[in-house]
Amino acid sequence: MQRITLTVKDDNKIGFLLELLKQFEFIEVQESEKKKSKKYNFFASAGLWKGRDIDSKQLRKEAWTRSH
Repeated sequence: MQRITLTVKDDNKIGFLLELLKQFEFIEVQESEKKKSKKYNFFASAGLWKGRDIDSKQLRKEAWTRSH
């Protein structure tokens, strides 16, 4: 069995697509839950660099010279 993920560009057409797919006996339709995007709290990052003696040039240098 293979699984295919589809992205529907027009939300108004999704009902039509689902009804069409359900007409085929060899296709099982499982609607997935919409993933809720977790809002990022910018202020929760306050103090992230507290106590670190590093400037932007040094930070960039370390980021670019990192081995991946």
